[in-house]
Amino acid sequence: MLLKKQWRLRVAKLNLEKFKANADKIIEEKSTQGLFSESQKKLITLELKLLEENPFRIRLNNSYIEELSESIEKYGQIEPITITQHKNGYQIVNGHARVEAIKLLGGDSVFCVLLNLLDNDSKFYPYILNQYSNLDDFEVAYYIERVLSSGEKEKTIQKKLSINIENYKRYNFEYNLFEILQNSDIIKYKHLKEIAKIENETLRDETLDHIVQKLISLDEVENYLLRVKNDDIGAKYAIKSDGIRVKKSNSRFTIDIDGKYLDFDEMIMLYDLMDGIKR
Repeated sequence: MLLKKQWRLRVAKLNLEKFKANADKIIEEKSTQGLFSESQKKLITLELKLLEENPFRIRLNNSYIEELSESIEKYGQIEPITITQHKNGYQIVNGHARVEAIKLLGGDSVFCVLLNLLDNDSKFYPYILNQYSNLDDFEVAYYIERVLSSGEKEKTIQKKLSINIENYKRYNFEYNLFEILQNSDIIKYKHLKEIAKIENETLRDETLDHIVQKLISLDEVENYLLRVKNDDIGAKYAIKSDGIRVKKSNSRFTIDIDGKYLDFDEMIMLYDLMDGIKR
């Protein structure tokens, strides 16, 4: 365990050195992407209450927050977060996980690198500062979707980030994934990644919807996803709500109540019946 902690400390120090080197390099090359102002970066310590989240944060995985907080508690915050001035306060550009870990410890301040960015450019930083840190396609796709929703054109995003948006268009996002993941009794990040692998778009959307609507408990999610994953397109799968089992095969739905089956052509009809039963 001691060797593992010492290894984490060495990695953290290396990450800090790499971060500083990359930041210096990016600022020096600001003319290539047109993202950075002329102002110098500086290191400061700020109260957490002065910080606001960046709506374009890129990391979805929050499974390591407790481990990160243990490391910060033992070794302190080695790597600063990156912030920029925004309106009357400061906005987090990169380092949301570190902020959440410090909050978990009951801390009230955080060590920061302050960069003066143009307001319209801060949305590109979360990707730029994380592009070499094993981002998965699901995180990048959700990030791109939010940048597009802000009004940025595809050509601008591709030019600023040197990224091919076409590679990420197979995903649909009807929910705020950050809000979902904050409620850990509904779904975990590893489950979102499994859902993202489902090729059939309709099945993929329905699967997430069933989980978010709590038609499947957290304990049932992994077995449920395994059944969906192993079946063919138009898969048969089951959801469970208050002892009622529901099966879907192609476009038909079957409800099983005490061994008696009723068929429905539309899911909305089935939901209406289930609501009536619960009342």
